[in-house]
Amino acid sequence: MKHNDPEHELKRLFQKVEPSGSDLQDRIMSLIHKESAPKERFIVKHRVGVLLIAGLLLTASTGFAAMNYQSLFNDKGDVLLEEKPLTADPVHQPSQGEQQRLERMNEIWMNEIKPGEAALIYVVPNNPHHQFDIRSNPLRVENFEQLSHMVHVTGIPLSQKLSGASRTYTFQKASVSMEYKQDVYELSDEKKEALVQELRLQAQTSGQDHALMPVPVTDQVWLSSMTYVSGQNEISLSIMNNKDNEPLIASYDEDLNTTSRKINIHGQDVIARTYGGDVAELMWAYQEPETKYAYHYTLGVREGVVPLEELIHIAETLIPASDR
Repeated sequence: MKHNDPEHELKRLFQKVEPSGSDLQDRIMSLIHKESAPKERFIVKHRVGVLLIAGLLLTASTGFAAMNYQSLFNDKGDVLLEEKPLTADPVHQPSQGEQQRLERMNEIWMNEIKPGEAALIYVVPNNPHHQFDIRSNPLRVENFEQLSHMVHVTGIPLSQKLSGASRTYTFQKASVSMEYKQDVYELSDEKKEALVQELRLQAQTSGQDHALMPVPVTDQVWLSSMTYVSGQNEISLSIMNNKDNEPLIASYDEDLNTTSRKINIHGQDVIARTYGGDVAELMWAYQEPETKYAYHYTLGVREGVVPLEELIHIAETLIPASDR
């Protein structure tokens, strides 16, 4: 019996990031599944296959055309994030039947799972291996006080306003994704088989082409994406908690016109990457001293015109001074 690892399947969906535009839910709809999308901007994973969030980042010079790959390290020299070409991990091409199953699963995901909830999804047609998928939808949070109680990184409080060189950006909304209480894919084969039988029976009894089984979530946030506005300009700040302490690998499509370099802010390395010379984002990592959890930050433009210098100025207000 074949099953997809839940983090490999779930986290990679939420964490394929477009360089600008609508909020996280819209990006999920447009980049719904690696197998469903004809071409990805990039994919991020760690060495055991969990796909996680990375940023698209800023630029060097307009005359610089070659792909550069950067890495982020902690104070001990351990890799927190490493960029690589997408060719290092070829993308699986689904069969027509698998593609149809995934498309139906995605419809169910978006239409039947409420914000803040998670569920197992079993699709009957085109499912000879009896696969089930685990999916969740993020909460939409518009109250900053509520958000600050949900998302907290030790020593780095959230800010309701972000100060740029020329203007101030005010918090508008956030989407927040929670951890699961149990990883069902760590169950024994016998228990997995029992789950499948229960889902199949549910679908048969209801006469539907699928079945859902709720999956409890915790109060622990693994991904938050916040939007800040100033007039017609919108910027985003995403924070992902990589609790397994494994390095991330960001894989980029080499056909894209993208450049990458490092800049230094308060002694902290920041990766800067541009796509097509006009879409800019910054990304950095902070490792919490006690837990050693790595928090990955991405700062970018959603709407309007925000120059690179403005993003750097904002990042300077967010990044604490390094001990290095």
